[in-house]
Amino acid sequence: GETSAETRRWLLRNFTEQDLEAADANEIQSASSSPSMEARQRRSSSQIMLMPEISDLLVMTGSIDFDALALATSPEAGHRCISVFGEHVLSKDGMCKHMEDSGWIEDSTGFQQAFLAFCSRLDSLYNEDAIYHSSAHAVDVAATTHWLMRSDYIISRTTKLDHFMAFAAAALHDVGHPGMNNLWHTKTMSPLALRYNDKSILENMHVALAFETMQRDPDCDWFSLLKRSSEGADPYLSANLQQYVRKGIINMVLATDMAKHSSHVQELKRLAEEHRESPDHDMREEEEGAEGDKAARQKALEKKMFLLETVVHAADISNPCKPRQIMLAWTRRVLSEFWAQGDEERRLHLEVSPLCDRESGMVTVPKGQLGFINFVVMPFFSPLAELVEEAQEAIEELVKNCEFWKAQDAAGTSFEEIFGADPIMPPMLTQVTQVSEGS
Repeated sequence: GETSAETRRWLLRNFTEQDLEAADANEIQSASSSPSMEARQRRSSSQIMLMPEISDLLVMTGSIDFDALALATSPEAGHRCISVFGEHVLSKDGMCKHMEDSGWIEDSTGFQQAFLAFCSRLDSLYNEDAIYHSSAHAVDVAATTHWLMRSDYIISRTTKLDHFMAFAAAALHDVGHPGMNNLWHTKTMSPLALRYNDKSILENMHVALAFETMQRDPDCDWFSLLKRSSEGADPYLSANLQQYVRKGIINMVLATDMAKHSSHVQELKRLAEEHRESPDHDMREEEEGAEGDKAARQKALEKKMFLLETVVHAADISNPCKPRQIMLAWTRRVLSEFWAQGDEERRLHLEVSPLCDRESGMVTVPKGQLGFINFVVMPFFSPLAELVEEAQEAIEELVKNCEFWKAQDAAGTSFEEIFGADPIMPPMLTQVTQVSEGS
């Protein structure tokens, strides 16, 4: 006889990778407390935002020129830069109120308080010893994600819930990063490598840590405040927004694994080519998904997820797309972190990972940056700019920075001459060096 709807749903859920509840939640979007320590900290964040030196930085939010490092290194906001920036964006954008009006959350005030408490947790969970993968990097990626999510192309294909979800994913995407990359963990068979079977080791850890933090602390658990289901005539149309958001955050953070970059570029090029041939093709597909069967909804969900993954990954590799002084500050940090890893690998008699050799890296900085721009960043941002017109501004900065590095390469400029300073040393290694010099 004919298979029942419930049986079909069970088969799809258990024997395919389709996520019916999340797909339904995507479709539904298209169709449609007492003072605590956290509260006191939020009031402090509000006061910090009003300081002239901080407000002058925050006014650049929503542009490619926003300087996250300046915010994160300021005496006033540095220790809570994610909290300050998160409160600024949510207050200015009205995301939470829109989510309440759309029926996705019950109380926008309570939801925003919980998210800002979560941001406060992130401030403390990012590793202070990580030279590059710090809370400053989290703010930078969140700011660039926010900039891209406000573009015409993205706005026309996403919801405010998607915007919030991407912002949250960007803020937490490197939480707990130890300053050593996935290859390090694989080579040393670290506990994390064993737990995650050498697959997207750090990315899996970041997501798990974020959700574990919310489960342990109800005060910062904004996730549980999302609607789990919507009422409707169809008993199988259970638009589980929690499942949708969890799936989205997991997908976006895992997509920041550079091992997936090459396949991501190919898919993005295919999407850009499809857009050139038929600019409204994906919009028609989304409409068909909203009105169609489960398969059409699943396809619409997958396209939406890929678009959000693209935004966060683009933000994560966007440092060479920033104005020169901002670009140089980030370059010095990322090279310093790589070289600190190489120093430790050499100390442990391990093979030094690519890009982590301090001795050779110090004399080839321009060549290394040109390689990263030409083989990683430009191939990703070029098709993105075909879709997102605003990303052309990033391309223009990228071209300028490429010319800068070409000039530095031709002149044979040293690290010290480029940056006007030595590489940044990890705090622990700095302490050891100071003790050695004093003895």
